[in-house]
Amino acid sequence: MVGSNLAEELSREGHDISIVDRDPKRISAIADSLDVLTVRGNACLPSVLIQAGIKSMEMVIAVTERDEVNMMVCFLASKFNVANRFARLKNMEFSTATQVFPPSELFIDQAINPGEIIITTVLKILKTPGVVNAAEFADGEILLREFDVPETAPLAGKSIEALSGVSAMDSFLVVAIVRDGKLMIPKFEDTIMVGDKIYTVVDKEFLPFLLPMLNKTVDEIQKIVIFGATPVSAHLAQALESTTKDLSLIEPSLEKANKAAEMLSRCVVHNGSGTDMKLFNEIGMADADFFLALSDDDEANILSALLAKKKGASRTLVISHARDYLPILDSIGIDVTINPRLITVSAILKNLRKGQVISVFKLMEDAEVMEILVDSDSSIIGQSITKLKFPDKAKIGAIVRQGEMRLPDQDLVIEAGDTFILVVLPDAIDKIEKLFGRKRRFLPFR
Repeated sequence: MVGSNLAEELSREGHDISIVDRDPKRISAIADSLDVLTVRGNACLPSVLIQAGIKSMEMVIAVTERDEVNMMVCFLASKFNVANRFARLKNMEFSTATQVFPPSELFIDQAINPGEIIITTVLKILKTPGVVNAAEFADGEILLREFDVPETAPLAGKSIEALSGVSAMDSFLVVAIVRDGKLMIPKFEDTIMVGDKIYTVVDKEFLPFLLPMLNKTVDEIQKIVIFGATPVSAHLAQALESTTKDLSLIEPSLEKANKAAEMLSRCVVHNGSGTDMKLFNEIGMADADFFLALSDDDEANILSALLAKKKGASRTLVISHARDYLPILDSIGIDVTINPRLITVSAILKNLRKGQVISVFKLMEDAEVMEILVDSDSSIIGQSITKLKFPDKAKIGAIVRQGEMRLPDQDLVIEAGDTFILVVLPDAIDKIEKLFGRKRRFLPFR
């Protein structure tokens, strides 16, 4: 899923892409839907990589499900003098503080561990009441937070224009609205409605002032129940042990449950099903502040979260690997959904974008939040924001100048070194790149 999604995105942007996979059905499906070179075979074989054009490639991205394959591909790519080598490494042993070898010694320029990013994201969500999604920019000083809008939220029924006076004071801006499963870039006249989910860009210092506008209060999370003893959930439980008073983990496999129990000290591990109502009663699910469904089984995660909610859990978080499930999970009562595919794609894209792109955060429907540095030779230096030919399907969330967040004042004159936080829909990505003076290179096969 990660590889095909990246191929679709980069092919659409004009790059020459080749894809290697052993599965003939996957290769056939991609060949029928994308303008890319497809090669069926084992990517660990030099002959297969040569067939895919590796001798003329500038970048290799290895995102199979097996770490050892991804490492071998990067090793071979180094022998073919490929300048940029990216690998998805799922085993926490390759990315945590206890790693024996840094990625560079494994011939990898950039290692992406989705599990590590998931843990960081979940911890951010747990710290902020009502948050559905979370990302950070400008070294953590500018926050992107997605909130649901309840009936009691003071900003419900207010237009973006009406909020502009308050947002100027409190350093936040609503940059996107999700309504009925569709994401839109709001205009001044658009109104925030009950049931919406809103993406806000907010100065870190002003986040406490934003929460009351959404009728959110900072309540300490005292009881968390986790379903699924995966390496990711076990490491997350370790991180939560020092801050969470009551922490439980449910795992159907006795072997995995015992392994998790050996790793954890304060977390209580239960060998049982995610649908066992008797076990839910014993754990005290009715008092749970958060239920985290983190197993590798999407259907089990969804069902266990729905039952936990029925038993009284205040909020639920589900990991869903399948893209097709994302649009419906919100409508059936799941509070927070995390998709490892989007997380991995975001981590890779920030290294693929041309020019001074510092980071990329992938939203739904292929929208992106981009953090872009204005180069000293950029063509937009000296222009005011009002004179920019800014595409309709993009929005400036904030401008960071000398470490301070500024809202996109129409009279603000752009300077070298400014950093723009932008929300961009797919059709506008190319226009944004041209606007910021970046030239796309097309990489022909030789």
